[in-house]
Amino acid sequence: MVMNKGKNKGKKRSDTPTPSEVCSWLATLIKKYYTPLKILDPCAGGRNLTKDFDCDIINYEIKENKDFLIETEKIDCDLVICNPPFNLGGGLLAPEIFMDKILELVPKDIPIILITPMGFRLNQRKSSKRYKKVRDHYPPIKSIISLPLDAFEDTLFHAEILCFNTNNFDPHYFLDVYK
Repeated sequence: MVMNKGKNKGKKRSDTPTPSEVCSWLATLIKKYYTPLKILDPCAGGRNLTKDFDCDIINYEIKENKDFLIETEKIDCDLVICNPPFNLGGGLLAPEIFMDKILELVPKDIPIILITPMGFRLNQRKSSKRYKKVRDHYPPIKSIISLPLDAFEDTLFHAEILCFNTNNFDPHYFLDVYK
């Protein structure tokens, strides 16, 4: 949804599900190169991201009183796929918070697929903590999947999918389900 101060004041989705066509496209791409046995989805929502996989799924969903951000135990998985909320209020960028927690709980070499606003990676200052973290402390971004501005229903937002530790993926993809 495009926010217009007068017309749309106060109208904003609080929960934007990952579109089925995006999930199916991602699952096809992942299965082309990986055969996951156990997937972690730290903010599972309606479980759209993992519906096309036939393996063990570790789901966390705050609406089900299973909050990933308070987890303390290490998690055994071989793929992480995540569409976190884009903000948690108070100026915090949720994908950064989720990424930090993922790296705290799973091995550093696990493939991570993260749907995120482009501001997670771009629009940073040289002195930005996030810029330094993404550049120097996160696993390498091996692939970027460009999403159209209107990829999410009733939402217009610059978003992309960052793929960490996905050595087999091409460096860049355009999501091509909207041909």
